[in-house]
Amino acid sequence: MDETARYNNVPLTIYNSLHRTAERFEALEPPFVGMYVCGPTVYSDPHLGHARTAVAFDTVFRFLRFIGYRVRYVRNITDVGHLEDEQAGAGEDKIAKRARLERVEPMEIVQQYTLSYHDGMQRLGCEPPSIEPRASGHVIEQIEVVEQILESGLAYESNGSIYFDLEAYVAGTGASGDTTASGDTAAAGTSYGQLSGKVFDDLRSNTRATAGSGEKRSALDFALWKRAEPEHIMRWRSPWGDGFPGWHLECTTMSTRYLGETFDIHGGGLDLQFPHHEAEIAQSHGAFGCDPARYWMHSNMLTVDGQKMAKSLGNFITLEEMFTGAHPRLDRAFGPMVLRFFMLQSHYRSTIDFSGAALEAAEKGYRRLMGGLRQAEQVLAEEIADEAVALAERRGALARTPTGPKDDPVAQSGAVVPRADSVPAEDGHGQAVGDAIAACWNAMADDFHTPRTIAALFDLLKIVQRPEHADATPDVRRGAARVIRGFTRFVLGLHPDEDGAAASSGGTGGDETLNGVMDLVIELRAAARQNRDFETADRIRDRLAAAGIRLEDRKDGPTTWTYA
Repeated sequence: MDETARYNNVPLTIYNSLHRTAERFEALEPPFVGMYVCGPTVYSDPHLGHARTAVAFDTVFRFLRFIGYRVRYVRNITDVGHLEDEQAGAGEDKIAKRARLERVEPMEIVQQYTLSYHDGMQRLGCEPPSIEPRASGHVIEQIEVVEQILESGLAYESNGSIYFDLEAYVAGTGASGDTTASGDTAAAGTSYGQLSGKVFDDLRSNTRATAGSGEKRSALDFALWKRAEPEHIMRWRSPWGDGFPGWHLECTTMSTRYLGETFDIHGGGLDLQFPHHEAEIAQSHGAFGCDPARYWMHSNMLTVDGQKMAKSLGNFITLEEMFTGAHPRLDRAFGPMVLRFFMLQSHYRSTIDFSGAALEAAEKGYRRLMGGLRQAEQVLAEEIADEAVALAERRGALARTPTGPKDDPVAQSGAVVPRADSVPAEDGHGQAVGDAIAACWNAMADDFHTPRTIAALFDLLKIVQRPEHADATPDVRRGAARVIRGFTRFVLGLHPDEDGAAASSGGTGGDETLNGVMDLVIELRAAARQNRDFETADRIRDRLAAAGIRLEDRKDGPTTWTYA
């Protein structure tokens, strides 16, 4: 069987927010999958809310690759156009305001907090997206999308700003002004409010007059392009005068620029469902006449001691405060992997309530899982050494060519992790191992259910720690170990190194991946020597030497490695 087609044997279901039901996932053009996730507005340090969304969709990204899909994951950086009151289209640009307060250029704010966001996500073990476009780098394309929506008759100009005409969209009138009996046209399609469950008539009747609404035909109309006032720092030339793009428009433009007018998955936090994602759907119909995504996924909110996180309540916690313990609600620091494990204990569609007691409990569970991971990797010590050898050889080959493909350890792991039916069930013990393996696969295939996956891994750990497991066939012992390693490291993104280095969690960069694997190989060799298994320790050293990697055992420090 073609490795890329192994997803055919994994009946993956995704809860589609658009239809409010779990649906079997079918890629538009398998084995390729396009996934867009709304990224941060970079005007402050990353916090627990950022971590919730990032960890959720990092796990989706990982599992899709694990089962053989080739995923283009696009996550944007919003560095312009996100106003303080987005629904009313009023207030300052959040980045421009921060720049004014700190007396720096807006792009200094963008650079500072983009780097801070990247650092926080890397420490959490989140892999970088395939493409990370910035809104300010796609202004030309955004202007083109505005022109297409104007041409469709679903937008209008007012005093140098362009607004989306929601009344026309809901009525189903396009450039011709005609309305079909059903109220649908090629430009209308999915009704406004279908994603969030809101009724347009209720929205219209409950909307108060807002500042700046005098420019708009309806207070519900949202800005596609805003005229820049003389004091506005961030501005670009357009056919309608100097201005800047609307926040909703940015995601429509960048998602379709890199994934096509219709793609597989659109994700983001539940707080973006309305109005941001509703607006995206409307814009896509205005510009392209179709829905942007087939599956809409939303991660739920994170609360702190039962309350919504907010600076005014004193429960707003940044990642740096979490990792250093420098927050009044924390008795001590917690590592990035403990925080990741804590978040994975809840399904991405469930609310997470953050507390010190919950973190303490998560830390205990995390350490139990890491103990099982170490045992599994000792069983696979020689296989992991082979990985290091293969990586070293590929690195040498790529170094002699101008370019080369990057290794994807997540996909490679998924190719060797067995399914339940490939593990010999010759007795009751083998059957128990197979059942636990099936539970791991079934849980992740059921809308990425990480809590049940973790529970299944703990069940498998209990089974492999039974005395009879030592007498099981090599295929059973290695199969169980591969599942524990594959799901823990490569699907859940958890590893023993609490500094959150991407290399140890299966990063996609060639050198980083080799560094992570070599750290693990050295650890396993040290464990073999401690257990007086000198034959295995020497074999690992010799295999690495044959691949051009020399180990150096130091009396005054840890073992290091270099290229011979």
